[in-house]
Amino acid sequence: MKKRPVRIAIGQFKVIQGDTQKNLEKCLEMASQAADKGADIICLPELVYNGYHLTSEQFQEQAEPIDGPFVQTLRKLAKEKSIYIIAGYAQSVDIPGRIYNSAIFISDKGEVIGNMSKVNAWGQEKLKFRNGDEFPVYDTPLGKIGIMICYDVEFPEPARIMALKGAELVFVPAVWSIPAARRWDVDLAGNALFNVYFMAGANPVGDDACGTSKVVGPDGEVRGEASKTDEELLICDIDLQEVIGVRSRLPYLNDFREDTFSMDAVTKY
Repeated sequence: MKKRPVRIAIGQFKVIQGDTQKNLEKCLEMASQAADKGADIICLPELVYNGYHLTSEQFQEQAEPIDGPFVQTLRKLAKEKSIYIIAGYAQSVDIPGRIYNSAIFISDKGEVIGNMSKVNAWGQEKLKFRNGDEFPVYDTPLGKIGIMICYDVEFPEPARIMALKGAELVFVPAVWSIPAARRWDVDLAGNALFNVYFMAGANPVGDDACGTSKVVGPDGEVRGEASKTDEELLICDIDLQEVIGVRSRLPYLNDFREDTFSMDAVTKY
């Protein structure tokens, strides 16, 4: 069976709260290093451009549209370095005051493939951002790639929706805290196993974030993991063809009853 190799990079570093210039410079540095190491794609954490721990007013001031300086700069680098980039930022839209916690997905040609907005808001996020409403899967030359953001991974439905849309690899830009570190491990491994696909989580360090960015295989086993405390560029080689191989041994999706996966099935009882 023909292999489908993908070299994944995950940029783990301390995000400086509110300093978009410094954070952008670090994103560019990490992406450049990843490309130089032969990575096909790099994922950076949630709200990596802004920092997670800002007030509503600060996010409003810093939010940028999808064609703003942050995305345009990443597009230029992606094209120059021939690398796919996923990165989180506070996104503004045409309606003043409405902003989203989003992750941009840029191709190795510098084109915007997609833009995912966090669906499930955690805690005070509900007062800062408007919720997204879909869990997209993008058909790319690398494979079928999904994106969910941080708290979205705590629910089983988003991961299953992406599996039913054909996802083979799901990235999770996040800001995950030290007290919840065990759940980070369980959620990534559990969702990867239950849906029999690769998952890659990008998390910062510092400001109570637990680091431990990682790649998990379709068998639920960790294939690569970063430090709990140190800045690190994690490089992990995977073979997307392995999804088919593992699904032949663990036929979860073949056995799954889609007709039970709806509110109609819930209200039936």
